[in-house]
Amino acid sequence: MKKWIIPFVVLMFVLAACGQNKDEQSSKESQKTLAIKTADGEQKVKIPEKPERIVVLAPTYAGGLKYLDANIVGVSNQVDQSPVLKKHFKNVDKLGNEDVEKVASLKPDLIITYNTDKNTKKLEKIAPTLAMDYAQYNYLEQQELLGKIMNKEKEVADWKADWEKQTQEDGEAIKEKIGDNATVSIFEDFDKKIYAYGKNWGRGSEVLYQAFGLKMPAELEKATKKEGWKEISKEEIGTYAGDYIVKAKVPNAAEPEFSKTAMWSNLPAVKQQHVIEANSNVYWYNDPYSLDVIRQDLKKQLLK
Repeated sequence: MKKWIIPFVVLMFVLAACGQNKDEQSSKESQKTLAIKTADGEQKVKIPEKPERIVVLAPTYAGGLKYLDANIVGVSNQVDQSPVLKKHFKNVDKLGNEDVEKVASLKPDLIITYNTDKNTKKLEKIAPTLAMDYAQYNYLEQQELLGKIMNKEKEVADWKADWEKQTQEDGEAIKEKIGDNATVSIFEDFDKKIYAYGKNWGRGSEVLYQAFGLKMPAELEKATKKEGWKEISKEEIGTYAGDYIVKAKVPNAAEPEFSKTAMWSNLPAVKQQHVIEANSNVYWYNDPYSLDVIRQDLKKQLLK
């Protein structure tokens, strides 16, 4: 009897080892390498071939992933500030910036955060983590990247084609109304500071400048070229003001101090009632859900 026991035990070990190797091989095969852009070049990150439990700590990407039917098990609580996004994340766990333990409890297979997240190292121990640099992608490239993550490149291409067709038509109608050379500026009062925005920093910039093809004042374009935005003083508003102004602020916030000045009142855009009031909580985002709401709102107000 003993002579059969040893070979049997050896066989069991061999089978177990084979099984383990197959599991490891399967695990490797179920991963893919995604290249993301950073300020220093490309960074390659291994992520699941088909992510099934995603945590999104960078709210910028939440709507775009949801649009592609991603299973998001945890999302930044900031999405609840947007009436557009809130309804898409009703039954999803909300997370704060420091909720690392809660992230772990959700057992994600992929985490998406910003490259400025100080907890990135901790998150990488939980699951593959994409630390995204917002400034490295325009809004269309951003959605295309999300399509690669979700293996939905075709769906993104279809959305992009429809979006470009619609916004080209919108842009032509708007230019016919306001003129080909009319300029538009975006100002926002945030935390008692004034910001002017460039072509790809939310607040409707992607729709106005990239999709509709409208122009910004030359001085504003120059000032925002490097960073995408610029903090300005109320005395500088006249320098960067266009024929039309988008004035963004959060709902129920007090009127910005700059809009109470004589300089503001004397701006041509203000005198001609060419100021568009924008809800920052909606206009911050550039996912497909938010973009279409912003598109319709801006089109309506510019065609008045």
